[in-house]
Amino acid sequence: MPTIAKNLKKNTAGKKAAKNGSPKTSAKASKTNTNGFRSGTYIVPRGHVSIAVPTFWTLRQTNDDLQVESEASETTVVVTAYQRSEQVKSLDARDYLKHFLETAPVAGRVQRGESSKQKASARYRDEEGDNWFVLFISNGKTLLLATCHSNRPLTSREGKTGVAVLDSITLKTRA
Repeated sequence: MPTIAKNLKKNTAGKKAAKNGSPKTSAKASKTNTNGFRSGTYIVPRGHVSIAVPTFWTLRQTNDDLQVESEASETTVVVTAYQRSEQVKSLDARDYLKHFLETAPVAGRVQRGESSKQKASARYRDEEGDNWFVLFISNGKTLLLATCHSNRPLTSREGKTGVAVLDSITLKTRA
């Protein structure tokens, strides 16, 4: 009988440890949950921007941007790149996010995410009830504006996949 009690204690302790977990463990778990889809990675011809494209989502490249759209067309991720000109100082993601939010049709409260010179993000809902996740990524010379627009909540499966696409975007420093 004591053996069973020990096993129950171990299992309960193991569940608590798994639930609370160390930051390293929980980061891996959230990454697995967020990026639960199997995707291909698209790298732009110059090789300094990459984006994951979920299975059954459509990738479209125009002259100005990359568009990744869900199968049901209810969630769209658009990535647009801007280059610094000689007259402009180094591109700061925080400045561009601030300006973007001042001009965006925001209804309700804006939820700001991380904010640094290299990366700044925010979530909001517009006047029509659509959900937006905006991400600016900069390496000083190039600035990426990435938006995830969804008719569904960003907590839905399709919304989470759209946000995971945003999280997958990388901008390498060009030599």
